[in-house]
Order: sequence, then structure tokens, then C-alpha cells
Amino acid sequence: MMKKFLFFTLLIAVVHLQADAFKEIQAQKEKMVRELDDIDRESKETLSQIVHSGFNIKAYKENYFMPLSYRYDSNYVDNGTHKAEKTETEFQVSIRYDFASDWLHMGEIYSFGYTQRSFWQVYVPSAFFRESNYQPELFVSIPAYRIIADKSFLKGFKFALIHQSNGRGGVYERSWNRASLSTYIQYRYLVTEVEMWYRFHEKNDYNPDLLHYIGYGQLQFILPYRRHLFRLKLRLNTTHHKGAVELSYSYPLPVINNRDIFLYFKTFNGYGESLIDYNHNVNKISIGVAISR
Repeated sequence: MMKKFLFFTLLIAVVHLQADAFKEIQAQKEKMVRELDDIDRESKETLSQIVHSGFNIKAYKENYFMPLSYRYDSNYVDNGTHKAEKTETEFQVSIRYDFASDWLHMGEIYSFGYTQRSFWQVYVPSAFFRESNYQPELFVSIPAYRIIADKSFLKGFKFALIHQSNGRGGVYERSWNRASLSTYIQYRYLVTEVEMWYRFHEKNDYNPDLLHYIGYGQLQFILPYRRHLFRLKLRLNTTHHKGAVELSYSYPLPVINNRDIFLYFKTFNGYGESLIDYNHNVNKISIGVAISR
């Protein structure tokens, strides 16, 4: 247990140092580009792309690492691996790449996103990943001010094509494809996202009753107050009386650069926390750190 605690402490320190060092690395890259020999513009641009890796990757959804995630209602069901305990580690990596913009002259941005969430049973004698969910997507974001001339509480729209699966086979395979439309509304401090989705029919449907448990959309409330950030996500299928509530909170940690690392706390109650147990009610509480909000 002590070794695992030291591992997590070291990992958090490394994350902080990396976030702190990122700006210095970028500054050094810019200096390298400025000091390139006096060559033609296109050749210099090519060398600049090598220096900068040629990417425009940024954070998409929350990126977090929670070493303590505790399910307090019951045990996890059998998922084809080892016996899972109630306490585990959860982390999420989410990035986006904006590859085009303003094709329709509406100020829209075209993007590719990728989100991976993993549930790591690190506190058992032989640690293993209980479940990982992979979600690539293509989406376009449209600001409302380019459609609505006057100021409005409507702030934007997002249309997405999304695939989500757990990458497993046989009876443990879980996957689905959907089209999603999100509308963003702001009233003073409160930002509301109304997301509706349509699931595409598939020849091999590994979870035909998925929508019975997660519904046809979700409602998200985002409330920033000074340096605090609260998120509340709600899902409900009124026909089958299934749904979920997720509440998260983040706050900058008192470190040298407190814009880069945050205390992250989350509770989840309901169905659809992960694909492998979408049809099982899960109640859990988690705490850790985030490097994006």
C-alpha cells in the first residue's frame, strides 16, 4: 500500500512539473525557430513544423487522474477478468484536434476528438484494468452569434458523430454509434448544455437495450464561481425509469502555477457509468487531480 501511495504522489508531482514546464518548452521551441538559418520561407515553415511537431492538439473534456474511486453500494459484476474490488483508480484522457474552420462562413470549427476513460483495479494483488471505454468522434461547433444577430442566451451548437466501445470481444463486447446535437445556453454564471442523441442501428448489436438505461440525451449544468467549478450531469429514460446523476467539483491546487492542476472530486449514482456495467446501478465517490476542466 505504501509503495502505491508513493507511486501516486510521484505521478501527481510529475504531472505538475510537466504542466509547469510546458510553457518553458514552448518558449524554447519559439526561440529555436527564430534562430533558424536564413533560408526561404517555405523551407523555414517546414522546419518549424518539425520543431512544433506540426500539431494543434488541445484538451477536450476533463483530463483527470483519481487514485481513489470507491463504489459503496455493491460489488462489481463479473466482466471476464479477475475479481474486482470496490476501490479502484479511474482516469480520463481527452484531446481534440481542430482541422478546419469557416467552410460555411458561420464561424464554425471542425474537430476530431478522442476520449478514453479507464477503470484500474490497482489495489488488488495482481493489478488489472477492469474496463476501458474508447470514444473517437467528429464534430463541428457553431457559435450562435453568427446565426442570431442580437445578443441571446443561446451561445452555440455542436453536431457530432460518435463511436464508443470497450474494445473487447464475445459476450463482453459493448459498443454503439450515435449522432449527437448539443445546444449551449448561458444565463449569468450558469451554462447549460442540452444534448440529444440518435443511435444508429447495427447488424451486430452487443447491447440492444442500452438506451433503456442511459436514455436519449443528457442535461449538463456548468457553474463557475470565482475559482470554483461545479458540473452536474443528468440522464433519464422516463419510459424505463432509469437514469444517472453525476456531480463533479474542481478547484485550483495551491501550487506554483495553480492554473494547471486542480483538485477534482466526483460522485456518480445510476446507470451507464461504464459500458461493461451500463445496466447495473453504480454508486461511487472519487477524488484526485485534473489538469484540464
